[in-house]
Amino acid sequence: MTRYLIRTLTDSTGHPFTHVTKARENETFTVVEAESKEEAERIFNERAVSEWI
Repeated sequence: MTRYLIRTLTDSTGHPFTHVTKARENETFTVVEAESKEEAERIFNERAVSEWI
């Protein structure tokens, strides 16, 4: 089955937009909450390592 990432955002006028991205066969999407890109990557890596153990 094909996987899709669906993102919704609201512009400054309050109009919502939806963007759909098709994942490639060798691609996955992970969402993490973080204050920065660096923190998001650290959180992702910590989760990935804990899943390998």
